[in-house]
Amino acid sequence: MNLPLSLLVGAAVALTLTPAPAHATADPDKPRLIAYAGGESPGVQVQERADAKNLRGAPKAFKRFIGKKAQRLTDHSTCTDGYVGVTVEFLRTDGYAVGDVNDCGGYVALWAVADGRWKEIAGTQDFWSCGVLKRHVVPSSIAGDRCYDIRAQRLRHYHQR
Repeated sequence: MNLPLSLLVGAAVALTLTPAPAHATADPDKPRLIAYAGGESPGVQVQERADAKNLRGAPKAFKRFIGKKAQRLTDHSTCTDGYVGVTVEFLRTDGYAVGDVNDCGGYVALWAVADGRWKEIAGTQDFWSCGVLKRHVVPSSIAGDRCYDIRAQRLRHYHQR
């Protein structure tokens, strides 16, 4: 059985999430966490630009970014026997998201708004680098509560609101 690559990172993230009640009113100044993954859902799968419309509640700029990334993967892939595309698992409306990038194999990606636009700031098949998380002030609701300290060569607790 093939499990999503995000299992290592996603499990830690999923355990730290507390979904907002369905009746809560959104404060436009307060970031919202949108969980696309959970239960039976691996997240929103995007294989071409048009699929990004399924990222309900996501900022338009993020939908464009992910749509383009998925389309490029699909257009340039030589994979004939596997999933090719991007799966978005969690997004914070203030500019952070996490998901899988797949092209007959893959990795977990961390995306953020940096220098005014969405970018992939990290990719891994293991724990996030503490340096990257701290440099981009990535919230724990996206990154989880553990990171790898390269200098000390060990896992550390990570917490960022």
